[in-house]
Amino acid sequence: MAEAALPLPSEFEWAGPPPRSRLHGLAKFVRREPLGTAGAVLILLIVVAALFAPLLSTDDPRQFSGDVLESPSSSHFFGTTREGKDVYSRVMYGARLALKVGVATVLISIIGGTAFALAAGFFGGVVDWILSRIAEVLITFPPILFALTIRTSFKDDIPENVPGISQGELLVILAIVVLYTPLIFRLMRGAVLEQRGQLYVESARVTGATGLRIMVRHILPNLTGIVIIVSTTSLPAAILLESSLGFLGVGVAVGTPSWGADLSGSARSFFVQAPWIAIFPGAALAITVLAFNLLGDSLRDTLDPRLRGKI
Repeated sequence: MAEAALPLPSEFEWAGPPPRSRLHGLAKFVRREPLGTAGAVLILLIVVAALFAPLLSTDDPRQFSGDVLESPSSSHFFGTTREGKDVYSRVMYGARLALKVGVATVLISIIGGTAFALAAGFFGGVVDWILSRIAEVLITFPPILFALTIRTSFKDDIPENVPGISQGELLVILAIVVLYTPLIFRLMRGAVLEQRGQLYVESARVTGATGLRIMVRHILPNLTGIVIIVSTTSLPAAILLESSLGFLGVGVAVGTPSWGADLSGSARSFFVQAPWIAIFPGAALAITVLAFNLLGDSLRDTLDPRLRGKI
């Protein structure tokens, strides 16, 4: 009968690697990236304003409040427009529209662009050539003109009774998605080509893994960092494009709270007489775009392997 193995002395026992707290990683990011932290705090405040707009607003942003071109006061924090609408309430609801359109377009574009990039970068050949040529053709169009073309071309094909989203919002989302998907495809394709040449992909092929399994189980997880970076840098551009369409009068329906729409049209005739009409929607748009850019730059510096160790 074999003797039972004697237990190792306590000094030889291995307790495993020391646990790394997520709070430690967050504290490290805050310490090394103060601008990114400031951007994240601003984004959090904007998200809170968008989610709780019905509770934070003081009036219905679409209805006449009883005062025309009233300066900021205790009853109207940001003043009123020439139609007597409360600017503060419109800024709160404008954040909801900006985030809804921005997040939806970037999410759809990231999923579509990454899927096409995986197919093109991994299979190569004809698949890569066709997808790359289509992307190049779409990218050559001027962004605003291309978005306007998509916005007007599909107006009659978009349903009007989709719960939680209007036809105008769907049209804007479609226009930005068609514009951004090929851009994200080009960025992600290069990352897929880089990963395809790594040793772990060759090892997976030797073990008999299928192409689909290699793409989903091996390559895709290694694209997480660049996906986060592309998302945070594309989102402010999508918000700015939505505001540009609203400024041109081809965004959401007339009367819908939109930062870009509130800066356009006949309202510009009253900017000198009532500057608060332009200051507060413009400031909200500028702060939102700046916050996402600050966070995106910090995440790029943190997650990009080529920059790691330089901060």
